Amino acid sequence: MGVSHKGAISLGLLYIPVALYTTTRDNDIRFNQLCKDTKERVKYKKYCPSCNKEVKTEEIIK
Repeated sequence: MGVSHKGAISLGLLYIPVALYTTTRDNDIRFNQLCKDTKERVKYKKYCPSCNKEVKTEEIIK
Protein backbone atom coordinates (compact mmCIF):
# COMPACT_ATOMS: atom_id res chain seq x y z
CA MET A 1 0.00 0.00 0.00
CA GLY A 2 1.55 3.32 -1.05
CA VAL A 3 1.59 6.57 0.83
CA SER A 4 -0.88 9.09 -0.56
CA HIS A 5 0.59 12.14 1.20
CA LYS A 6 3.61 12.75 3.42
CA GLY A 7 3.91 15.76 5.65
CA ALA A 8 4.58 16.90 9.18
CA ILE A 9 2.99 18.81 12.02
CA SER A 10 5.31 21.29 13.66
CA LEU A 11 4.56 23.00 16.98
CA GLY A 12 7.57 25.05 18.03
CA LEU A 13 10.28 22.52 18.85
CA LEU A 14 7.93 19.54 18.43
CA TYR A 15 7.99 17.89 14.98
CA ILE A 16 5.53 15.04 14.20
CA PRO A 17 5.85 13.25 10.84
CA VAL A 18 2.51 12.30 9.27
CA ALA A 19 1.70 9.94 6.38
CA LEU A 20 -1.75 9.37 4.83
CA TYR A 21 -2.64 6.03 3.23
CA THR A 22 -5.48 5.33 0.80
CA THR A 23 -7.63 2.33 1.72
CA THR A 24 -10.78 0.65 0.49
CA ARG A 25 -13.00 -1.93 2.14
CA ASP A 26 -16.08 -3.73 0.84
CA ASN A 27 -18.95 -3.23 3.29
CA ASP A 28 -21.69 -4.99 1.31
CA ILE A 29 -23.85 -7.43 3.22
CA ARG A 30 -25.58 -10.15 1.22
CA PHE A 31 -28.28 -12.43 2.50
CA ASN A 32 -29.28 -15.63 0.75
CA GLN A 33 -32.85 -16.88 1.03
CA LEU A 34 -32.96 -20.49 2.18
CA CYS A 35 -35.62 -23.18 2.28
CA LYS A 36 -36.78 -23.74 5.85
CA ASP A 37 -36.72 -27.56 5.58
CA THR A 38 -33.67 -28.40 3.42
CA LYS A 39 -31.58 -25.21 3.92
CA GLU A 40 -31.03 -25.04 0.12
CA ARG A 41 -30.81 -21.64 -1.61
CA VAL A 42 -34.06 -20.44 -3.18
CA LYS A 43 -33.78 -19.82 -6.94
CA TYR A 44 -36.05 -17.71 -9.10
CA LYS A 45 -37.30 -18.64 -12.56
CA LYS A 46 -38.31 -15.99 -15.07
CA TYR A 47 -41.60 -17.29 -16.32
CA CYS A 48 -44.09 -15.99 -18.92
CA PRO A 49 -47.67 -16.95 -17.95
CA SER A 50 -49.14 -16.38 -21.44
CA CYS A 51 -46.50 -18.54 -23.23
CA ASN A 52 -46.49 -21.01 -20.34
CA LYS A 53 -42.69 -21.38 -20.44
CA GLU A 54 -39.49 -20.20 -18.77
CA VAL A 55 -37.93 -17.10 -20.39
CA LYS A 56 -34.15 -16.71 -20.75
CA THR A 57 -32.43 -13.47 -19.82
CA GLU A 58 -31.48 -12.66 -23.42
CA GLU A 59 -35.16 -13.01 -24.49
CA ILE A 60 -36.28 -10.22 -22.13
CA ILE A 61 -36.71 -6.68 -23.50
CA LYS A 62 -37.50 -3.42 -21.77
